[in-house]
Amino acid sequence: MNALKFRISIALFLLLGCTWINIGFAQPISLQAGRMKSSRNNGKMVQLLKDNVRFEQSGSRVFCDEAEYDPESENLIGKGNVRILNPEGVVVTGRNLYYNNKTHIAKVEGYVVLKDGTLELATPWIQYNTQNQVGWYNSGGNITDKDTRLTSRSGSYDPAKKTMYFRYNVVLTTPDYTVKTDTLQYRTDSKVASFFSASQIDYKQSSITFQRGWYNTEKEIGTFYREVGLFEPGKLLVCDTLEFDKQNETGKCWGHVMIKDSANQLQGWGKSGWYNGKVKQMHLFGSQQQKALVYQTDNPQEPFKICADTLLYFNDSLADKAFDAIAHVGFLQDGFTGNTQRLTSWRTDSTVRFSSKPVLWDSATRISGDSMFMVVINKQIRRLHVFPKAFSTLEEGSGYFSQVSGDSMVNYFNQNQQIQTVRVYRKSKSVYFVRNDSNRIESANYIEGGDMRINMNDGKLETVTFFKNPEGTLFPIDQLPKDKRQLPGFIWDPENKPNPAQFIPFFEASIPALPYTVKPTKSKKKEVKR
Repeated sequence: MNALKFRISIALFLLLGCTWINIGFAQPISLQAGRMKSSRNNGKMVQLLKDNVRFEQSGSRVFCDEAEYDPESENLIGKGNVRILNPEGVVVTGRNLYYNNKTHIAKVEGYVVLKDGTLELATPWIQYNTQNQVGWYNSGGNITDKDTRLTSRSGSYDPAKKTMYFRYNVVLTTPDYTVKTDTLQYRTDSKVASFFSASQIDYKQSSITFQRGWYNTEKEIGTFYREVGLFEPGKLLVCDTLEFDKQNETGKCWGHVMIKDSANQLQGWGKSGWYNGKVKQMHLFGSQQQKALVYQTDNPQEPFKICADTLLYFNDSLADKAFDAIAHVGFLQDGFTGNTQRLTSWRTDSTVRFSSKPVLWDSATRISGDSMFMVVINKQIRRLHVFPKAFSTLEEGSGYFSQVSGDSMVNYFNQNQQIQTVRVYRKSKSVYFVRNDSNRIESANYIEGGDMRINMNDGKLETVTFFKNPEGTLFPIDQLPKDKRQLPGFIWDPENKPNPAQFIPFFEASIPALPYTVKPTKSKKKEVKR
C-alpha cells in the first residue's frame, strides 16, 4: 500500500471541494435560460426556467435543462442533464441538482459521474456542505484512476480535519494488492490510513488479516493489531501485534507469536519476534516465564523439539542453516534429550551442532563434551560426535555408574534411536561393572588405553574392546578403590535434565480466518424474456 494508490480517494474529495466552493452558492444566484417566468407554487412565487438553464459563480459554470428557484426559501432545483464545469477541468454530471442557500447543502443525484483527467467517481448521489466543505455519498461509490479502483457504500471528506472516511464494503484494488475492510479512515496531512474493523490485504502471493491497525502510505510503515495472520504459500505467521516496514522488508511481532512453515517442516512459538524478508530470517524470543519453542516436524509422530531464550529461523529452503537456538537451550526427541548454550541445525550436511559444553541424555546414559554434532539421515539420529573431553556415564543401579572418557567419542544409534555402539579415540579411560548370571554386579573393570569400542544392548553395556596397549585391573566389587569408582570429570545430575513440560506450547494458536474469502464465480443464467 503506498501514497500513489491513495491519491484517487484524496483527489476525489479535494476535487469535490473545489467544485462546490467555486460555485459559491452563498452569493446571489444570477440565472439565465431560453425561457424564464415567475409562477405561484403552493402559495409562493417561484422562478421557472427552461431551455439551456445556466449560471456562473466564481468561474464555475452550471448547466441543466430546467430549474425552479424559490427566492423565499432559497431552494434551487435543477433537472435534466446537470453539468458542473470547474475551471480546473473537473466535470460533474447527473440528472438533478438540489441546493439550499440557507443550509448551504448542495446535492447532485441520478447517475452522478465526477471526472478529472483519468480519475472518475460514479455514484447515485453526492452531497456537499458549501460552508464547512464536508462532502459525502452514501449509496455506493466507484472510484477509478487508471489501474486503481476503490469502492464503498459511503464516503466522506472533512477538509478541516484533513480526513477521509469510507464505510461498508470498502475495497481498494491496485495492480499490486487489494485491500478489503468495512471501515477505512485516511488523513491527508499525515498520510496515515487507519483500519477499525476486520481487514484483509491480498497480495499476489500472500494475504494478511487483522482487526485494527494503521499504515503510513508515504513511509510505507504500519502496525496491525488483534488476530493478525500473515499467509504465504506454505508459510503462516500469527501474532497479536505486527509492526512492519515494507521498504526494508522488516517487521516485529508481539504476543502469542506462532510460525508454521510446511515447506521446511517447522513450527514455532514465542512471546515476541522479528523478521527480515530480504535475508529470509525470523527470530523468536521467549520470556522469563517461558522459552521460545520450535518443532522440527520431519517426523510428525515425534518431532525434534527445541526451546531456548532466542530461536533464529532461516525460512529459505536453500539456505545452509535451518535454525539457531541461543542461550538456555533444551531439546527433546523420542526420549533423547539434553541442554546446551548454542544449537545449530544445518541443511548442507544434515547435522545438528551443539556448543558450549552440551549435555545429552539417552535413557540412563549421560553424554557430555565441549562440543558435539549429530548426524540425521532419513529423519533419524544416526551418529553423535563428541569432542574434546568426551564423557559418557551409564547408571547401573545401586549407586554404580559405568563411565567412559576420551579425547573424542562417536555414538552410533539403532533404528529405535538408542545408542548401539560407542567408539572412543585417544586417551580413553573406562570403568564398567560386570554382572553374574543372577544379574548382580560382582566386579568392576578399570582400564586405560588408546582407543575403545563399546557395544550396547537395550541400553545396557554388553561388550568392551580396547586397542593400542590397554592397561587395566579387574576388581571384585567389594575391593574396588574409591578413587577408581569415578573417572575425572564424572557428573551425574538428572535434576538438570530438561523437563518434558518445557516442550509443550504455552498457548494454543488460533489461526485467524480470512474475513474476505474469494468466492468461486458462478455462471450467469440467461434471462428468459417474457
